[in-house]
Amino acid sequence: MNQYRFDVRAWATVSQQHNIKEILLSLLQSTIKMDDAIKTKGEAELADMLQKSLKRKRYLIVLDDIWSCEVWDGMRRCFPTEDSAGSRILLTTRNNEVARNAGIENLSMQMNFMDQDESWNHFKSAAFSNEVLSSEFETIGKKIAQKCHGLPLTIVVVAGLLKSKGAIEDWESVAKDVTSFITNDPDEQCSHVLGLSYNHLTSDLKTCLLHFGIFLEDSEIPAKNLMRSWMAEGFLKLGNDLEGEAEKCLQELVDRCL
Repeated sequence: MNQYRFDVRAWATVSQQHNIKEILLSLLQSTIKMDDAIKTKGEAELADMLQKSLKRKRYLIVLDDIWSCEVWDGMRRCFPTEDSAGSRILLTTRNNEVARNAGIENLSMQMNFMDQDESWNHFKSAAFSNEVLSSEFETIGKKIAQKCHGLPLTIVVVAGLLKSKGAIEDWESVAKDVTSFITNDPDEQCSHVLGLSYNHLTSDLKTCLLHFGIFLEDSEIPAKNLMRSWMAEGFLKLGNDLEGEAEKCLQELVDRCL
């Protein structure tokens, strides 16, 4: 998709603690000339301004990191539906329910894990800014990237922390135990990002997710064994169909990329 095909290109990060007014102001910055008076207007006025500014224009709007269907339901009314041929709205989300609710199942894209080459290129870019590497650092770096299991977040966190470590011994230490290195990170960047998803769960889903800790790291977890364990521990709401409730909880965690 060529970005220059669009008259207007705008990006807004929604996030978990969303503020509709701030989202509207962020989008309006790319469509009209802003002044202090606009910032004092209410949501309804801003939504009307946005819709009018996009009329009869071909636009590309990115709404990044939407957490709930309610946010999209509230935002979709702000975009004109007439005379908008060729316009595109791109949503990113951690929750499959949001994508399904947008009514775009045939146009949705599920992100896959990175393969070995993609992991290394991503790691190299973040850790070295694509500088020329010695063969020694490249060998160790590839081992570290491989142990990140194709997870972009892990790759970026590890690479960012290693950026300040110039000794090959430090890199070799990390290569032995990437997981421990992330856990001991004083800034807990990875834990913070995953913590957002965790805090957004209901109390029963939090309990079910934490229960994964009884299984060995990187081991296969039989779904039936996991669900039976939840049932036996009394984590689920009491009802006639405990197994159905367990399947629902598991699917919820899958849909939230957890």
